[in-house]
Amino acid sequence: MARPPTSPRDEGFLPLHSNMNEPCRQPANDEHIINIPLAPITTNVSTSSRREGQTLADYPPSHTVVKDVPTDNMFRGRRRTIHESALLEEEGALTTMGRFYDKILHFSIITRYLVYIVPLGLCFLVPLLVSIFAAPNATIGGVRMLWFFTWLEIVWCSLWVSKLVSKAIPMVFQTLVGGVNSAVKKYSLVLKALELQLSFVGWAVASLCSFLPLMTRNRDLPPDRAGHIQDWQSRLNKVLMSCLVSSIIWLAEKLIIQIVSVDYHRRQFAQRIQTNKENVRLLASLLEVSRSLFPDFSEFAEEDYLIHAYLEIPGVKKISGSATPMRQFLGNVHFVQEKVVSVLGDIAHEVTGNKSVLNPTSCYALTVNALHRKKSAEALAKRIWMSFVPEGNYALTLADLKEVMGPELEAQAEECFRSFDRDDNGDVSLDEMILHTVQLHRERRDVAKSMQDVDNAISALDNVLSFVAFVIMVLIFVVAQQSSVGTTLAGAGTVLISLSFVFAITAQEVLGSCIFLFVKHPYDVGDRVDIDDQKFTVEHISLLYTVFKRVDTNKTTQIPNNILNIKTIENITRSKYIQEQLTVAVHYDTTVEDIQKLKHELLIFARENSRDFQPELEIEVVSINNLDKLSLRIDIKYRETITELLMIQRRNRFILAMVAIMKRIPIYAPGVGDPAVGEQGKPMYTVAISDEIARENMIKAAAEKLTKRWDYRDDSHDDDGVLGKSPASNTEAGHHVPSLFVDEFTPDAGDGNSTSSRREELEEVRGLLNRNPTQGRRKPAQTRPPNIGYHPQW
Repeated sequence: MARPPTSPRDEGFLPLHSNMNEPCRQPANDEHIINIPLAPITTNVSTSSRREGQTLADYPPSHTVVKDVPTDNMFRGRRRTIHESALLEEEGALTTMGRFYDKILHFSIITRYLVYIVPLGLCFLVPLLVSIFAAPNATIGGVRMLWFFTWLEIVWCSLWVSKLVSKAIPMVFQTLVGGVNSAVKKYSLVLKALELQLSFVGWAVASLCSFLPLMTRNRDLPPDRAGHIQDWQSRLNKVLMSCLVSSIIWLAEKLIIQIVSVDYHRRQFAQRIQTNKENVRLLASLLEVSRSLFPDFSEFAEEDYLIHAYLEIPGVKKISGSATPMRQFLGNVHFVQEKVVSVLGDIAHEVTGNKSVLNPTSCYALTVNALHRKKSAEALAKRIWMSFVPEGNYALTLADLKEVMGPELEAQAEECFRSFDRDDNGDVSLDEMILHTVQLHRERRDVAKSMQDVDNAISALDNVLSFVAFVIMVLIFVVAQQSSVGTTLAGAGTVLISLSFVFAITAQEVLGSCIFLFVKHPYDVGDRVDIDDQKFTVEHISLLYTVFKRVDTNKTTQIPNNILNIKTIENITRSKYIQEQLTVAVHYDTTVEDIQKLKHELLIFARENSRDFQPELEIEVVSINNLDKLSLRIDIKYRETITELLMIQRRNRFILAMVAIMKRIPIYAPGVGDPAVGEQGKPMYTVAISDEIARENMIKAAAEKLTKRWDYRDDSHDDDGVLGKSPASNTEAGHHVPSLFVDEFTPDAGDGNSTSSRREELEEVRGLLNRNPTQGRRKPAQTRPPNIGYHPQW
């Protein structure tokens, strides 16, 4: 029986045609079902991807090239461009003369300095020539104009000559002294940074040394006036002398700052930077082998996406986010840019022999780029680890590295494995590999931030010292122009003494902060420290204060450096292998054998968890107290602690394991383990007494309780002042026991009137005590004034 024709609605969803104007056609042979492209699914399990026996020799080096990605879907512009001749000239563009001047200016340092020297030098040369040929007798201040403008020419030219000499001093120093001792080459950086100050000192020296000889000892002066100094010459000479001293003070201040900066950076960060670079180099070498085994975007597409940091690339599986046109366009631009730079890098590699020059896809460049972010660092560690570990294994061993890298790279494989296997247990897990790579990421970030903070602190110190140097320079100029130097110094000293009372605390704070930061420097940015039994993480370092973040409350705390200078600071990050002591109180009957058994079991636990604990442990009996319990102190030695969370997890694991071991031995707590009262091992016995004795004991207990009250009055004295009966005997007369106890235990207990008065007094006292001490103050007739605080919802 033939099937009746069905409508398109009965066939399900139909694919749209490429041309939207054409009608949809019915698919033939269910092609919309069988032609669906399927992509392989990858998982993130912590098992490896390298097959057993797969080595680097199985793949040619050409596999290191990034897999080409199709670019057919790149966006292209739609707007037609305007002809270049129709474009208006950009505002501020250089003219032909300006471009010629710019070429001369940047051709070399000689041409640039000639452009600076010649214009003003010609201006000084004109009056000099006039004084020689046209007006030989013209004078300025009693000095022939020839010698005065000669001195101005010397002053102007000596400025640029001193600048050239100051530029050459670092190169000469590095060539001569660096050839003898390479350790002092770093001071050439100091001389290079002091180029401006050295040039000013040379300028001041040339100006001062040439002034008086030209003015007072030139050949035009008669012999009787030779060496005679006029008043204006003396004052100008003092000004030049003050300029020389001021320039030397400025040079000394900048020299101190530069020496502090260079020595501090070398001492604090050079080793950390060198170690980090070495670890990055080892990671890059392993990444190169990994890319040879598994080309990019093949087996580890998701990890390569994060490592290469693409936004959106055609042909690459998208990890997350929506495919917007802007993201796709940016991804295409980034991809084309990388391909162009990669081609240039290949050319540079042929010329220089360095594979990482201008090559963003080189292994070292990819490693550095991946370490900028935590997620890409984790992806890098995962790709490397899974590339070397055989399928089904859960740990990386040295044999795996040697097997893949080959015998020619055996030394490099051993160096890489030593950097990863910090616990020296012979294997590296995936978590351990990720932790190592993330630590490199944090180390690079913390060092960069620490150097930036220290540079800011040095800059602040430079500003403070510059202000002090400026004040000294002003005093030098003032003192140099005064005839009575003693009076001027006395006045200046009085002013400084007065200011010392105002800025004494500030000066003390600055000095203490400088000593703390540049001499002691107990921490860097990112370090975990303990101060006054409080746990902090260093967030920011300044010259006068440090910003911390508390570990327990996550609050930001700012503490002055001069306060931290007198505190004890424990740096957990620099300690690396730390030790903790746990004190446990156990039963007094615990034997030596039980303690040795506990130590043995804990050592087995530490060896089984060697990634977290060192296989060293000791138990010490601290005290026996009052022969009622034993106090044991257990020393725990952790492996290198990276984060506070990891330290807490390790400590919890150890304590829970110790509790389980104590239950198995067993070791009891003080007072625990013996039979309880009433059990078979410790029976409980009772003694029966008569009813009369029981009532008498109850009455005596109630009377003694009553005597402890604050409102108790002793009625045991009679009118004659003679001591009456004891409280126990007076109970029979009804003097001490209130009616409540008398009515309950003794039906006939004395006079009823005294009992009722006593009850009234007690009730009055109870009422005073129970009364609310806070009472209202508003009188009943008072109400709220109109239109004050009124709201319709009230």
